[in-house]
Amino acid sequence: MEPANGAGGPRTCLVVPCYNEATRFDTAAFDEYLQATSNVSLILVNDGSADATLGVLESLAQKHEGRVRVLDLQPNGGKAEAVRRGMALAMQGSDYAYAGFWDADLATPLDAVAVFVDVFQRLARVDAVFGTRVALLGRQIDRKPMRHYLGRLFATAASVVLALPVYDTQCGAKLFRVNEQCRALFEAPFGSRWIFDVELVARYCRERSGQEGIYELPLDRWEDVGESKVRSVDFVRAIGEMWIIYRTYTKSENRRKLLELITAPFVRYAAAGAIGTLFHFATLSACVELAGASPVMGSIAGASVGALVNYVLNYHMTFASQQSHRVTLPRFLAVAAFGVALNGAIVKLATERAGVHYLVAQAIATVIVLGSGFVLNKIWTFAKRS
Repeated sequence: MEPANGAGGPRTCLVVPCYNEATRFDTAAFDEYLQATSNVSLILVNDGSADATLGVLESLAQKHEGRVRVLDLQPNGGKAEAVRRGMALAMQGSDYAYAGFWDADLATPLDAVAVFVDVFQRLARVDAVFGTRVALLGRQIDRKPMRHYLGRLFATAASVVLALPVYDTQCGAKLFRVNEQCRALFEAPFGSRWIFDVELVARYCRERSGQEGIYELPLDRWEDVGESKVRSVDFVRAIGEMWIIYRTYTKSENRRKLLELITAPFVRYAAAGAIGTLFHFATLSACVELAGASPVMGSIAGASVGALVNYVLNYHMTFASQQSHRVTLPRFLAVAAFGVALNGAIVKLATERAGVHYLVAQAIATVIVLGSGFVLNKIWTFAKRS
C-alpha cells in the first residue's frame, strides 16, 4: 500500500461511526493503514454499542496514541448524529486540511483516501468529494443486485428532491475541505436519521447556492461487506424524510422544476398507465364479485377496459393527438402487444440466464417496457402529421 498523501502533505482526519462492530471491525486493516501513512488520523465514534465495540476501539487508540481518538456517545443516537458529532470535533481548529467520514466495514478501502485528497489538490473550487459506486470497466464494484437497483431508485428520488444530477448520495466515503462553510454543515443536528447524506447535500447547496463545490469520484474498489443493517421499514421512513428535506431546503425555483417534471409527457404517460391499471382491477373485481363471472372472464374484461382507458388518456392527455382513431388505435394495440412480448423476454433472460430475482427482473422489464412504449407511441402511434 502506498503512503497516503505523502510525507509532509496536508493532514486528513477520518470519522468512523461504529455501532455493534466488535465482531467485524477490521483492526488489522486500520492498524496496517496507520503504519503505512503519516498524515491521516482517525476519530472512532462508538454510537452507544451494546457489545464490546468500545473496548476494540480503545485498544486501537492506545496503540496509535495521538493519531486515533475515541468518542463514546451514550445512548445510541444513530449514524447521522455519530457522524455529525465526530465531524464537528474533527473540524475544530486548524489541525486538519481535510476531514470526512468512512464506513467502519471498509467497503471503500482506506487507500482510496489518497485519491480523494488528490482531487482537492487539483481542484481548488471543490469543497466536498463523494465516493460513487459506478461499475465501470477496470473497476471492482461488488454490490448485491437488489441493493444496487434499490439504490438507483433512491438516487433518482434524491436527484428530483435536490434538483441535482447526483448519482450516489449514500456511499459511506465522503471527504470535506476544512473551512467555515463545511464546518457549518455539521453545527446543527440533522432532521433525518436515515438519509442524512441527502440532507447534507441540501444544506451545502442552500449555503453555496449551487452544487459546484461537490465532486463525485467513481471508486476503483468497493465491496458489499456482510449484511446491511438497513431494514425494509427504513425505506418507508426514508420516503417521509425525503419529503421533509424537500420542504425544508428546496427553493421555489426547484419546486417549479419539480412541477414541470410532474407535468412532463413521460410522467403523464406513466400516470395514464397507472389509471388504466386501476380500471383493470376495478372491472375485474366488479365482474367477479358483483356479476358472478369467472376470474378469467373478469380479467379479460378488465384488461379491455384498462386498455381503452389507457388509450383515451394518452390520445387526449399525454400526446393531444389529432390523428384519426382508425390510425392511432391499431398502432396503440400493436405497441401494447410488443410491450407484452418484450416484458416476457426480459423477465425470461434475467431470471433464467442472469439468475436475477424475479421481482427485480420484473422491475427492470417494467421500466424498459414503459420507456420503449412511450417512445414508440410518441414517434409512431400519436405522431403529429407532417
